Amino acid sequence: MTQDSHIELAQAYFDDLARRFPVMCASDEFHFLPRAQAAAKHYDSLDNLDANVIGESIEHLKSIQKTCARLEQPHLELETRIDLQMLQANIAGFLVEFDHKRSWQLNPLLYLKIAFIGLDHGLNKPAAGDKERADRVSARLSNMHRVLEQAVTNIRAVPQSYHQASRAMIADCRRYLQRLAKDLPARIQLKPATTLTSDLDKTAAALEALDRYLASLHPQPDHEFAAKSLPATLQNHFLCQNSVDEIFDMAVDEWHDILASLEAQKAAIDPSASWQELYHGYFPAGTSQSDTMKLYRDEIARLRLFFSNRIFRGEALDAPLEIAPTPDYLRSVRGTASFAAAFTADVAEKSYFYITTAEGGRKETKADNLLKKRFHREFKPLAAHEAIPGHHFLDAVRRRLSNPVRRQIESPLFYEGWASYAEYLLIESGYITSPMDLLVDYKRRLWRSARCQVDVGLTTGKINPGQAINLLVVCGFSPAEARRQVDRFRLNPGYQLCYSLGCHEFKQLRASYGNRMDMDQFHRVLLEGGQLPFHLIEQRLDALADAIEAG
Repeated sequence: MTQDSHIELAQAYFDDLARRFPVMCASDEFHFLPRAQAAAKHYDSLDNLDANVIGESIEHLKSIQKTCARLEQPHLELETRIDLQMLQANIAGFLVEFDHKRSWQLNPLLYLKIAFIGLDHGLNKPAAGDKERADRVSARLSNMHRVLEQAVTNIRAVPQSYHQASRAMIADCRRYLQRLAKDLPARIQLKPATTLTSDLDKTAAALEALDRYLASLHPQPDHEFAAKSLPATLQNHFLCQNSVDEIFDMAVDEWHDILASLEAQKAAIDPSASWQELYHGYFPAGTSQSDTMKLYRDEIARLRLFFSNRIFRGEALDAPLEIAPTPDYLRSVRGTASFAAAFTADVAEKSYFYITTAEGGRKETKADNLLKKRFHREFKPLAAHEAIPGHHFLDAVRRRLSNPVRRQIESPLFYEGWASYAEYLLIESGYITSPMDLLVDYKRRLWRSARCQVDVGLTTGKINPGQAINLLVVCGFSPAEARRQVDRFRLNPGYQLCYSLGCHEFKQLRASYGNRMDMDQFHRVLLEGGQLPFHLIEQRLDALADAIEAG
C-alpha cells in the first residue's frame, strides 16, 4: 500500500454514502454519518430507508471497515494511520445507529427530518440556475411521500419521547406545507404547474397517514428502548481511551467543584440569595428591550473581532453566518438555540444560527418570555458556543481542510467538547469578567456535568432514574422537565457526555502542551488536524512540540 492509496478507498466510501443517503450526509442533524460532499451532486434524490437497502449498506460498510483495518500497518506515516482509524471509527458510528440501536425501526423523526430537510436543501442550497433548482425541488417533492410511507412500513413500536416529538413535528410540517403551497409557485416555476400541487397534496396525504399510524400505536416507555450501545460508541466510534468509570468520576468531581464555585460566587454577589435566585433574576444591562436577533448578531461581531486579535487567525473567522428563526418544520425538535452548518466550502452557501422565538403575529406567552430572558441572560456563552469560536468557527475550518478524510468526518466528542471549550475561552481570555456573567457560566457548566453523569450513570447503573432527575432539578429544571430530559438522553447513549468530557480533554491538552508551544500553534494544530480522538491529537502535538524544541 502507498501512503495515499487509502484516500481512494475513503473517497469511494464517501461517494457511496452520499449516493445512498444524500440528505443525511448533507445535514449536520445526523451525527452518525460523514459530511460526504458528493451529496451535493444528489440534491434531486432522497435517502432510501428500505430494509433491504439498509441491510446491504450495513454489510458493505463492515467490509470497508475490515479493509481499513488490514491496511493499517505500523510502518505507515502517522497521518495515514490516523486517516485509517478515523474511517473505521466513522463507519462504527453508522453501525451503532443502524445495526445496533436500529433507530430506523423505532424513530419516526428520522423519516420526517429526511423528507423536510431534503426539501429545504433542494430549495435553498446553491444552484446553477432557476431550472436546476426547480428540477431538484420537483424531484425531491415527488419522493417525499415514499420516505414517509417507509416510516409506516419499518416502524412497529415507538418510545414515548420519539412518539411525542414526532407528532409535534408532524404538526409543524403540516403548517410548513400549508405556507409552502402559497409561497412556492412564486419561487419555483414547474411545467406543468399542476405537478407542484399534485406533489404537495401527495406529501400532505402521506404526512397525515403517518400521523394516523402513530396515533394508532401505543407509545412504549423510553427505558424499554434504552440501547446498550455506550461501550461501542465510546470505544469504536469515538475511539475514546477513557473507561466509563473514569468518565463518571470526572463528571462527579467537576460537579462538586462547580457547586462550590457557584456558592462562592453567589456569596460574593448576595449572601442572602441562592445562586438559583440570582441566576433567574439576572437580566444583563441594556438587553431588556433588545431585539434577540440583533443582540446575537452584534455579539458575534464582537467575538469575531476579539478572538481575531488574540488567539485565532485565518479566513475561517470571517465565514458568513446568518442569524435566523428556526425553520417552521424543525421548531419542536431543534434546540431553542442551534447551529446548522453549511455543507460545502462554497461561499454562496450559508451557515445558520437558529433561534426559536415567538412566532410573528402571535401574542407572546409566559413561556416565550422566559425563553427570551434565558436567551438574553446567556447571550455571551451561547454565541460563543454556537458561533465564534465554537461550532461555526470549527466547522468553517473543517470545510477548508485539504485532507478529504478530515474534511468530511466530524466527531461528536470533539465537536461538542470544542463548543464547551469555546465558552471556557471567554473566561480564560478575559472576555467575561462580571460576577453575574461568571455565575451564568458556572450554571451552564453544572448542567453539562449533570448530563454527563446521567448519560454514563444510568447506562452503567451507577445512578438510578430518581438520582438522575434530581441532578437536573438542582440545575434549575422542574421535575417534569428533568424527567423528560432523562428519558430523551437514554435513547442516545454517549452523546450527552461529549460536552463535559470533550471540554475536559481540551483543557488537559492545554495543561500538557501549553508551555511547549504558543497558543496560536496549539489551536492551529488542534483544528487543522481534523476532529480527531484525543490520544491521536496528543501524538500530533508531541511531534510538533519535539520539532519546536529541536529547533
